[in-house]
Amino acid sequence: MAPAEDEADDVDLTLRHVAQRFPEELARALLPEARRVERCAWGETQVTSRERRMDKSLFVVADGVPRVEHVEWQSRWTPELLFRVYEYHSLSTLALRDALAPGEQAPRIRSTVVLLSGPADRRWPTYRAFRTTPRGERFSGLRVRIEPVYQYTVAELAARRSALWMVFAPLAIDATGDAMATVVRSLKRTLSRPRFDEVALAMTVLADADRRGRGLRSAIAAQLPEELVMRSWVYTQGLERGRAEGVAEGMAQGMAQGMAGLRGALVQVLAARGMKLSPMRRAQVETETNVEVLQRWIARAVTAERVAQVFAEPR
Repeated sequence: MAPAEDEADDVDLTLRHVAQRFPEELARALLPEARRVERCAWGETQVTSRERRMDKSLFVVADGVPRVEHVEWQSRWTPELLFRVYEYHSLSTLALRDALAPGEQAPRIRSTVVLLSGPADRRWPTYRAFRTTPRGERFSGLRVRIEPVYQYTVAELAARRSALWMVFAPLAIDATGDAMATVVRSLKRTLSRPRFDEVALAMTVLADADRRGRGLRSAIAAQLPEELVMRSWVYTQGLERGRAEGVAEGMAQGMAQGMAGLRGALVQVLAARGMKLSPMRRAQVETETNVEVLQRWIARAVTAERVAQVFAEPR
């Protein structure tokens, strides 16, 4: 898998993970006009006949009205995207109707595409349409809501009053190192420790995916507890995914991906302490092939008094 594909997979997995953990926060971000959100639950509709990997749908009761919010995280706009969303929307509608009791009305579905990158010189419309009827006829098809988070300001993201939406702060048009430090400190004050850990780690992944290349991950990581990266589900899952793929695709390739996740973990632990690998240690880390050795090195790097002597040099 190419590096760009690896990065897209990390972002996709991260957003799926945090959205799954915080459905109320997602609903609040998608429905800022709602006075109250009474119920949120992830739905499992059977739409796998075309073997599409689509993001799940969120069942929401907002202001007493049931609805389904389908969200697609998209790194960039692609020509086939509207058709894929239309396909999912249609199949989900059929699945919901099949599950109804006699006389029961199906909740309405809205599809939203959250765009993480794209052209900076033009604003996206609020909706894009997939038309199934000929031009000149009354419209039939699907209108898809567009959320180009990379074109929002940090303040516009914060205005949604959703901690989950602040995951996109590193992509904001006015994002800076100082702004990220302020966002992280604010989240730390307002969220419980487990919720803060999830959101902050997701921010580091989105910072790495920022196509503007502003290097905001270090500003975020510097605000995080030093042991947080070691407990990150991102790196744990990366290692296990590498091992699992090794069974199917060859152990050498699978373990290489897992080792890459561990090497990334070591670099991020050091970055959180304002350190970097010395040239000699970098060569050692890049050529090390033993998982246990790398794990031991990460553990030693977390120990404050050992960082400079064992692994790193000041930046």
